[in-house]
Amino acid sequence: MKSWLFAILFFALTVNAAEDVQVTATVDRNQVGLGDVINLTIAVSAKQTIQIDQPRLGQLDGFDLINTSTGIETRSSFVNGQFITEQSRNFNYMLKTNRQGQLTIPSVSVVVDGTVFKTDPITVSVSGERKAPPQARRAVPDPFQELDDMEELFNQMIQRRLRPHVPPDSGVAVNPNEAFFISAVADKTKAYVGEQIVVSFYLYTRGQIRDIDTLKYPDLKGFWKEDLEMATRLNFEQVVVNGLAWQRALLVKYALFPIKPGKATIDSYKAKCTVLTPSSFGFGRPYQFTKASKPIQIEVLDVPNDSRPANFTGAVGQFRLKAQFEPPTGATNQPVTLRIRVDGLGNAKLIELPKLDLPPSFELYDQKSNAKFLRDSTSFKEFEVLIIPREPGVFDVPPVSIATFDPETKKFADVSSQPLKLTVTGTASAAPLAQNPPSGHGQSASSASGPELPALSLEMGDSIMARTGQPLVTVVLYIAVFGFLAQQSFTRLRRKPKKANLGMILGQRIRRVRDFAKQKEWRRMGVEMTNAVSFILGQISGLGGANQDLEKLLEAAPPSVRNELASDLKDVLAQCEALSFAPENLIGELTKPENVTRLIDKFEKLLFRAIELSEI
Repeated sequence: MKSWLFAILFFALTVNAAEDVQVTATVDRNQVGLGDVINLTIAVSAKQTIQIDQPRLGQLDGFDLINTSTGIETRSSFVNGQFITEQSRNFNYMLKTNRQGQLTIPSVSVVVDGTVFKTDPITVSVSGERKAPPQARRAVPDPFQELDDMEELFNQMIQRRLRPHVPPDSGVAVNPNEAFFISAVADKTKAYVGEQIVVSFYLYTRGQIRDIDTLKYPDLKGFWKEDLEMATRLNFEQVVVNGLAWQRALLVKYALFPIKPGKATIDSYKAKCTVLTPSSFGFGRPYQFTKASKPIQIEVLDVPNDSRPANFTGAVGQFRLKAQFEPPTGATNQPVTLRIRVDGLGNAKLIELPKLDLPPSFELYDQKSNAKFLRDSTSFKEFEVLIIPREPGVFDVPPVSIATFDPETKKFADVSSQPLKLTVTGTASAAPLAQNPPSGHGQSASSASGPELPALSLEMGDSIMARTGQPLVTVVLYIAVFGFLAQQSFTRLRRKPKKANLGMILGQRIRRVRDFAKQKEWRRMGVEMTNAVSFILGQISGLGGANQDLEKLLEAAPPSVRNELASDLKDVLAQCEALSFAPENLIGELTKPENVTRLIDKFEKLLFRAIELSEI
């Protein structure tokens, strides 16, 4: 019995609560033209605190939803000795008509405290002629709206009198009453090809940003782009713009490097934000706006050609170079690492391994590199070169240097390390191993002048003379033949690993070339291929390749390489240099997929053939 009474009482309370809730749907006009915009308002009001879910719109046939917003109002009054509070929440939808005829906005469902309420359908007549919208009205009266309007009018009058002059290209808001705006700030608008430009995109607001949706990141065509910082959340700081306080947050920060002379454009960053705008009583209703930053025009100058050093590979900026052996001492036939690090303000990724002036007994075994951009707008590139010394001694190695172009002084400069020194212990790899002579032969051998012959050879000679009686010259002949065969075997054993390692390095470069081709980064692909040709021919010819032109490299290469491959190598290198430096409108034919594939295949075949024909 008690359970029945409780159920009846709960049902009565629920019915009373439902009766206190009102859900209505209204439009600001129901006779419009094609392409006109109408405002649909779903109003939910009650005399107690309620939980309201988002309305469920049906199929809006004939309408496009272009914007939404919500607002909450609370009104209190004292009636007949009781304090009554009424709460109202409005859901606003901006709809644009996309066809003519009698259109219907279907019933909208709203869940309030677990109970489903449905509005009545609304009919809208759409003709071919656009209608002028009536004077704006509100579905639910707002007692504070008049105060807000008066305050806004007063602020506008004050701003007209006190607003300072703002240059049209300053990148800041011309209208201080804007809810928010996006500004692009570049540290320079005039730069050389390859010079670093740091550009930051900021969000400015005088309200409260509830959410942000990036609609378009900048394309940045005509630039090599490196990400310096990309915000995962908005960290606001207070700044003053034209005498007014704004909140500013970084959206994204790039390091840009122009790739060709002429005019370049840093295009817009576009975003949509939901903003709570300030009013006399705190923050008001949320509104959605879409904004975009202004493009920035960049004048790009070419690096001078008349005084350009031969070993200049595109390092534009201010750099420093450090080099050292790790460890500073080593043993013969054991690898030692030469570490070279270039860092500074500029694109260190463009820098190739400089020419190394190493002693003849140093064998270049392998190399690898690592490059990175840092958040402070600097970058570095580090080379690890594996070297095998073949002879003992104390070796002085000249400083390692690269050619750079400093845009501040507008001059080329050499950036060098300190001189290097490596102490190598042990014995030379080609030196014979002396053994103690057997008894009966040691005295005469030790008393003779000149170097001592290996005991093995003496035993072989004595045995031959004892059996055949041939003169001593036969023994010398055997020793000479044995030494020649040993030297040839040692040379061939040394060539095989060096060729294999050179082939491995070439394979790594070819993989990078194919990756650049997939990403359609034609400039980086051309630079990588050009540097690979210089590196392989430099190793084959013994000239290094970093600061040598193709003619010198081919002239110093083995005749088989020069006679068989010279013509094809020149043709490939010309196409690579066109991809690297030619204007974009002149490389269209080269970047067709079939031509790119053909060029990479020919490049790979030629360089592997050059390694095969080499005498290293």
